[in-house]
Parts: sequence; structure tokens; C-alpha cells
Amino acid sequence: MQFKSLRKIMVSLSLLIGGFSFIISAEVSKSTFLFCLKPEIETLSIIKNDSQLLVDNQILQSFIDDNHIINIEKWLPGAKDTDKDGDVYLNRIYRLYVSSDRSNIDNLVTDLNSLNISLYAEPEYIRKPLYTPNDPALSTQCSMSSVKAYSAWDFWDIPNVMPGESNKVLLASVDTGVDYTHPDLIGNIWINQGELPAAITDPE
Repeated sequence: MQFKSLRKIMVSLSLLIGGFSFIISAEVSKSTFLFCLKPEIETLSIIKNDSQLLVDNQILQSFIDDNHIINIEKWLPGAKDTDKDGDVYLNRIYRLYVSSDRSNIDNLVTDLNSLNISLYAEPEYIRKPLYTPNDPALSTQCSMSSVKAYSAWDFWDIPNVMPGESNKVLLASVDTGVDYTHPDLIGNIWINQGELPAAITDPE
């Protein structure tokens, strides 16, 4: 199917954030869907105001006008031309919004898939963590208690377990790396200066 590549990307992303330690459920969005431009198609320039939604691709503009699409945006705004998996370029994936009274997203996905600029189109799945895993074999896994996974799952439910301001919640990254110079992190991330040379830990 045409959306296998995006699903593979989603699995990779979930593993990078420790996807093995909690279960992700999914429901289909009723107001949005996703599509990916073919790699040879230029990324879009988007203009939106009170009366118009314009893109610099005539084929897609006709689709927007004919189907009353109310908004379009990049799925991953920070993605670059080098961020890709095969012929799926992350900076060419877009989210389209439909009005709340539309119920034919499947038809829109089919129509967009038929356009020669589209690598694929698919419904958008809303991912949510389940704080109690639904794995029927969970009780047979001896390592869950050893790594205190049950406590970790409880703390993942931050609004209910740890109410208060977000700056009271300390998060730790335990994957293979983190871009601490990212604008979302640089002013909020703690770095153990004792473990790294000053030249590495000082983003200036």
C-alpha cells in the first residue's frame, strides 16, 4: 500500500522516543489527512489569509479549490531535504484540513492519490499513549518490574499524576542522542557539564 513508508517512519520515531515502554493507540482524524509530494516536485509555498488559500502548484491548487480545503501546512515544519526514507522526503509531507461538516475524507485521499504530483495520500492517525499496556503477555515479562516500567508508565500520565506547571516536570532522554541546540530545547535542557568537554556543551 502507498502509505507503508510513512507507517515505517512512525514506527521508527516511536522507537526513538522509547516506544517499547508504552503502547500507542490510534484513531483516525475526522478533519485532516496527509499527503506526500513526489521527490521531484518542489516543496510548496503557501499563502493563507481570510479569503484565500494559495499554493504555488496549479494541480494542487485546483484540488484545494474543488474540494474546499480550508488549510494546508507542513507535517514536520523543521524537516530538510536530507531527511528522507527512500523516496519519501519528510519536508514534502503535508497536512490538509477539511471543514467540520465533511465526511468524505476517504474519497479525498483517493482523489489526491490519483494526482501525478502525489507520492501517496492517507488518513491521519492520532497517536495517544495508553498508560496501561494492553499486551496479554505483559505478566510473563520479567524485566518490567526490574526497570520500574510500571512507575514510568504512571509518570507518563503527567496531567493526572503530577499536576502543576510544566517547569516542575523533569524529563530525561535515554535514546541514542538529542539535539540540545534545538530551539525548543536549548533554554530548557539540563546537561551534565562534568561528563562533557566545555567546547561540546557550550552551543555558543
